[in-house]
Amino acid sequence: MSKWINVARRLVCDEKAAEVTELGIVLALIVAGCVVTIALIGPKIQAAYTSTNAALP
Repeated sequence: MSKWINVARRLVCDEKAAEVTELGIVLALIVAGCVVTIALIGPKIQAAYTSTNAALP
């Protein structure tokens, strides 16, 4: 049991773990922003492709 307590204590005291967590949160926010942007632009792109496809003989 004390082994797990020591591991937890090292993780709490380790600043690199905090950096990795912060970077993970930033990456998640960037990915979420990309997904939202693609979801908002998607219908406009689809309409452009549809109109281009309809104009082709």
